[in-house]
Amino acid sequence: MLRFKVHQLELGGRHYLLLPKLNARQVDILGQRLEGLGFSVHQGELLRAKSKQGTVTVSPAGFSWSTFDPSDTVLPAIPNLLSVAKERISLDALKGRYLRVQGSPGASTVHLSLRLESSPLWEKLRASGECGLAPDEHTLASFLIRRVEGRCGLITDFPADDPTPHLFGRKRYFESMLEPEEAASTLRVAGGRGARNSYVVRGGAIRLRGLLSLARRDWLDWFAELGEWCFFTPN
Repeated sequence: MLRFKVHQLELGGRHYLLLPKLNARQVDILGQRLEGLGFSVHQGELLRAKSKQGTVTVSPAGFSWSTFDPSDTVLPAIPNLLSVAKERISLDALKGRYLRVQGSPGASTVHLSLRLESSPLWEKLRASGECGLAPDEHTLASFLIRRVEGRCGLITDFPADDPTPHLFGRKRYFESMLEPEEAASTLRVAGGRGARNSYVVRGGAIRLRGLLSLARRDWLDWFAELGEWCFFTPN
């Protein structure tokens, strides 16, 4: 079961903080804390808080960004967030918070809804040498990769068979097709780095050879492992 650990990134002058997937009660807790610190808070699809210090934006998808270091504003609320009970929603609704699957003859494309790695920040992450793949997202991608026969397409920082090179900033990467075990074992997670690293492609798509067919029990077992990184649980 995954335990929450703080992961912060600074990209383009903004500070990004990975958070659990937040339910309504947790968003309220963050809003109340920011109001108590003197921020003007507005809650819509996103929580936005403004003060003379700067602006903090919180996405219930599980991250925040700010124009200043959030260590004294958001981080002290983490223990309270982790004490909240998980909200029950349908399995399909929970799956929809993480992915959607498109099938074609003999293949599947899984579109992952990733906090940072499927966002417009993807190229900045590659150019900076950083990784924004949260632990729950990493376990999902690895879980899927290992359950489909055939190779899958990822971006690597090492040349594989017949790779297509790409340059982001001053860093060279390769568009590669990897065998499942190599793909899963090299897939980088936030806060970690191996001798060889692979990354989900821009937009969060994983192209798989073979059809993805998982039973309800497979999904229930996987969601049970997310622990403190997801505050929703399937009915």
